[in-house]
Amino acid sequence: MYKSIGALLMLMAVSANAADQVIPDYKANYTFTNSKVSMEGVRELKTFADGARSLSFNAKIPLGKIDITSEFHENKNFISTDLYSMTANVTFLKQERILKFDRLKNTLSSTGKFNWVEDLPASLEIFDPLNAQLQIRKMVAQGAQQFSLFLPEMKTGEIKSNQYSLKEDRECKMGDQPYQCKVVERYRPQEDRVTTYFLAPELGYMIVRMEDRDEDGDTLLELQSLL
Repeated sequence: MYKSIGALLMLMAVSANAADQVIPDYKANYTFTNSKVSMEGVRELKTFADGARSLSFNAKIPLGKIDITSEFHENKNFISTDLYSMTANVTFLKQERILKFDRLKNTLSSTGKFNWVEDLPASLEIFDPLNAQLQIRKMVAQGAQQFSLFLPEMKTGEIKSNQYSLKEDRECKMGDQPYQCKVVERYRPQEDRVTTYFLAPELGYMIVRMEDRDEDGDTLLELQSLL
């Protein structure tokens, strides 16, 4: 099941004291499925020599590939976003979405498919769609029962509140291996949309499964193996 026993042992050690540490580097296989596409890709969290970090998801799809990356800095409590990018190359079509968090100019800007510039709120920590999932892990590890995270609307730049609440524990699986998981439900008051995250404390609160339901259908993300 595990190609790296060291990675598993590190995750188990971190789960015992996750609230006091930054999330450790990891590499894992995930499958992503919705009504339009099904793909398998690699999600990797890594740390660079200068302390900067990145979380990426790279997957191949029929006639193309998708690359998503979040660049940020992290401390024990929060994540500070620098850059978010999503690139999809399908046949002869290339689509990009890039968010830049400029704290010197206090601006949040988007280029690519959507173009806009907005003020970056000084009083709020703003996350991107990828590293928000790391912050969810941190909050649950710290024992939070309810919390809010703020993310920009990709089309307009409007900052929206996402409400999270802890539900009853449920069993989830990585392959054939069962885990008792913490269940977190996200609700966006502005939309009729609910997302459910299943986090395994034994794996350092990694997201083993994510279910997203909205008017466009169901989306499912599942952890298959650690690399």
